Amino acid sequence: MKRIAIYCVTYHSDKERDLYLASVERAAKKAGDKVCVDTFIANNTDDDNPGYFGAIRRLMQEHDPSVYDYSIISNVDLTMEEDFLAKLADYDCAEDTGWIAPQIWSDLEKRDRNPRQTSRYTLGRLKILRLFYRIPLLDTLYTKTLYRRKQFVRSQPGTVYSGHGSFIILTRKYIERCGRIDYPVFLFCEEIWLAEKCRQAGLKVVYDPCMTIYDSEHVSTGRMNHRYYCRLNYDAVQYIIKTFYR
Repeated sequence: MKRIAIYCVTYHSDKERDLYLASVERAAKKAGDKVCVDTFIANNTDDDNPGYFGAIRRLMQEHDPSVYDYSIISNVDLTMEEDFLAKLADYDCAEDTGWIAPQIWSDLEKRDRNPRQTSRYTLGRLKILRLFYRIPLLDTLYTKTLYRRKQFVRSQPGTVYSGHGSFIILTRKYIERCGRIDYPVFLFCEEIWLAEKCRQAGLKVVYDPCMTIYDSEHVSTGRMNHRYYCRLNYDAVQYIIKTFYR
């Protein structure tokens, strides 16, 4: 039997949370005695909002991830495929795997959002991202032009740089080598931070689309003021550069 913890964060998304938890319950029932699943929920509010990984940090302080075979970090605007947990229980996880990135199917973009990044960012690319977020108009122009024309190529299963942050499967080995989540930034670049933690610890990030999650997209960040969104991204990219590229 695999012990699995699900640490999820909700922010003004009670309906989505309930639908997500219902899908988790169905998947756990389908898996039967292959799994023991504990679900922990952080309800961020306007008065108490530590951000995405800030809320995960609190949950992990209260509910120790080291006793689980897998620790899942997720948003709640998701649906879990009914056979997801059964497949995770049967998954042949290599000893040096720190993060498993499943298929995250985007209803909006009609594509798998994983892997997020196949190779490590160069410092130059991060500086360009930082510039775009420093000047919000550049981000707007990119989103409305080049991003919409971008051709997404389906990746083959295997080792990648990072997965997508909406649904993350961390292995017991990740927790042993890297510890609990302690990302100090409010929002954004969580995937890069995790990828760098894995890289420093000698752990692999593995993309495997045999397990499927459905993503209904940006329930919280989709409502965010664009200038504020860019400022948070700028701060996050700046932190990543200072921490891992200097």
